[in-house]
Amino acid sequence: DAYTYVLPNRAPATDGKAKHPAQMIFDMTGPNAAMHCAGELQRQMFPAATPFVIEAGPLVASRLSLDQKKVLNRELSRVANEIYPYFVTGDFDTAIHEMCTDLTIGTGALLPVKGPSIEQPLNFVAIPQGEIALAQDAWGRINYVSWKRQNIEREAVLEAWPRGNYTDEFREAAKNRPYEQITVYQDFFRLPDGQWRFVAYLDRDDAGFIAQETYQTQPIAVARFYRWPGEAYGRGPVLFALPSIKTLNKAQELALKAAAIQMLGIWGYRATGTFNPDTVRVGPGEFWPMESTGGMLGPDIMRLDPASGRLDVSRLVQEGLQNQIREALLDTRIHEKQGTPRAASEIAARLQQAQIVHTGAYGRLNRETIAVIVPRAMEILNEWGLLPHLMTFNELMVTIQINSPMAAALKADELRAMLNYYELAAAVAGPQEIEQIGRAHV
Repeated sequence: DAYTYVLPNRAPATDGKAKHPAQMIFDMTGPNAAMHCAGELQRQMFPAATPFVIEAGPLVASRLSLDQKKVLNRELSRVANEIYPYFVTGDFDTAIHEMCTDLTIGTGALLPVKGPSIEQPLNFVAIPQGEIALAQDAWGRINYVSWKRQNIEREAVLEAWPRGNYTDEFREAAKNRPYEQITVYQDFFRLPDGQWRFVAYLDRDDAGFIAQETYQTQPIAVARFYRWPGEAYGRGPVLFALPSIKTLNKAQELALKAAAIQMLGIWGYRATGTFNPDTVRVGPGEFWPMESTGGMLGPDIMRLDPASGRLDVSRLVQEGLQNQIREALLDTRIHEKQGTPRAASEIAARLQQAQIVHTGAYGRLNRETIAVIVPRAMEILNEWGLLPHLMTFNELMVTIQINSPMAAALKADELRAMLNYYELAAAVAGPQEIEQIGRAHV
């Protein structure tokens, strides 16, 4: 239903064709707000031309002095500056936006891929959520991701893995039928020692794995906006707004039918054989052959005026549903005839409100995307020799986050709590003790 009413033209993972594109949509609020939601998620979490930050983790920061922490953060910032230029080629932004469209409904997946040459060392691929299968370990952590490609050509398989292990039958078929579509599986699973293993194999082929490789870092990022305990797959805002989206579509459909009846009317005719509604044409300037148009029994054809539909009530219902959908899909834009542009203070308040409501969701997105993509990108760049050293990441030792508007809002909330603490300390201990309390806190 989410794809039918919100993203009707999304090609499914099976035959590559949408079965019922836009046949159930009578109101564009849902699809329009969903695309805005994807753009808002990208702007809040992964804005273009905004570097990510690598800082000392909470455990290390608590055991270092202020000067030592500054030195460590300076070195980590230098490492981030060496990696960040490979994220501004545009490939990362487009892949992130595609992933965010899947996040609006359920689960998004992003795969950093080693590029074809040193001139293009790093690529990013957004994997459709309909093509992936997930599995969790005993503690609910993702430990297995399977990517099933059902519409890939034989020539593309040879191009992806030119040194793969292929049978003679496959090579012969690739030579004679290079554009025939086949099914390829790409599986990523975590090993007991924390490393990750990648294998690729064909459907209905006993040749074994086409390619296999071991990674030091997690090779694929799986992001969920909302996640229920125990579930591997995520739930997006569209699923929560879906009841209102379906109700709004039905209300709009009924309103259009009522408007059509009021414009065209419902007509009745006397079945005397003089008028055949199946052969006459309804339109301006048309002449109908008739023997009589009146008499004691009244005209042979007349318009039956039904009770006029309350279109104003329908509009009120639709406006309420539209507001619910926009609120659920993070659509806070200024729409037509809704007043003057918002002030900067109102925009900041709305951002703060979104940060408070979706703290867990945004924190999960940062942990499941940037904290996975950056180490994997570092490993790929290290294989090319573009990064001289490869560092390991531990959340207690080193933290990674995007310097995004949502991250700034989260930091502002932390600073606000510190400010409240200092104000309370000043009121209790006196202004002369503030400097000493601040040094102890640092």
